[in-house]
Order: sequence, then C-alpha cells, then structure tokens
Amino acid sequence: MQPLAIAALGAAVLIGGLAVVVAASGPDGEALGPGSDVTAVGSPAPGDGSGAIVVDVAGAVVTPGVYRIMAGARVGDAINAAGGFSPRVDADRVAAELNLAAALADGQQVRVPSRDNPEGAGGPSGGTAGTGGASGARIDLNSATQSELESLPGIGPVTATKIIDARSASPFRAIEELRERGLVGQKTFDSIKALITVG
Repeated sequence: MQPLAIAALGAAVLIGGLAVVVAASGPDGEALGPGSDVTAVGSPAPGDGSGAIVVDVAGAVVTPGVYRIMAGARVGDAINAAGGFSPRVDADRVAAELNLAAALADGQQVRVPSRDNPEGAGGPSGGTAGTGGASGARIDLNSATQSELESLPGIGPVTATKIIDARSASPFRAIEELRERGLVGQKTFDSIKALITVG
C-alpha cells in the first residue's frame, strides 16, 4: 500500500504543477513587460523564423498591454489575450469599427473603443497606430493606404476596406461621397472632413 500511496502523491504533484503552468500562460498569449523577453507557452522564440508576433492591445480591455501571440492570430485573439472586453467597452463602436476576424500583423495596435472616450479619440480602433490627421497633411481618399485610412478618427479596418473597395469601383470626386455612398455616418464624417481630401 505504501508504494501506491507514494505514486498517487507524485501524480498529484505533477498535475498541480501543470495546472500552475497553464494558468500562468494565459489563454492566448503572454503579456510582456518593459524589457521582457518572455515567450508565450507553445510559441516560437522571436527571430527563429516561425512566426510569433507582438501586438499592443489598448482601450477597453481588462488588461491593456503588449502581448506575444502566435502568427495567424486574429483581432479577437488579441482581445482575449488581454482578458477580454472591460465593462467600459462601447459595444456599438466595437461592432462598427472592429473586425474581430481580421488577421494581426507584428507591431500592430488593437484599440478597443471605450465609452469613456468620444468617438475617434485616442487613435484608430483595431488598426495600426498612425499619424494620419495629426501630421497636418490631408489624407487623399483616392490614394491613401489602408493604414493611413485607419489613422483617421472613427475609421477602423472594416470601414477602411470599404473605402478602398468603393474608390476602386469609382474614384471619389468629393469628400462628401463618403456619406452619399453610405461608407461612414454623419458623426464620423464630421470628425474627419477637415483631415481628408480627394486628388
């Protein structure tokens, strides 16, 4: 009986140790502090060519921060890695501005809209942080890149893609066509009209 008891105790210790490792690793990624080189459990080490990426998750999430996650992850995975939506999330703006299925790129910032900030405040939602309208140069709707469009207040990846698709079908002749074609709401248009132009 004594050897059996020792074996059972050893198995319990092993299972407990595994539970601690899984709990510490988080569901989708590993949080990185300043200067950290921690690699997510199951993730490749940086620089080995196998595709771990680092993303910044900001805004209305439980634990904003920088996370290392597996390549091929989606915006929704990054939000999950940051603990999910916080109670202050602006659900209407999330639905309008964030594409939770969009693939992430290394160095990307995912900004979840919060009810504490007015629409468009604090940079783009769910896209790569950009200088956009803050640079003083107007963004040309007919030639802007995806990231340049996402740098505009209230314009997320989904809306930026719609703008690019719309101009491919028919170039914009006036900025007001954003409203006329139903690409943005009046509130968003009012916040970006001084930052955009057509060439």
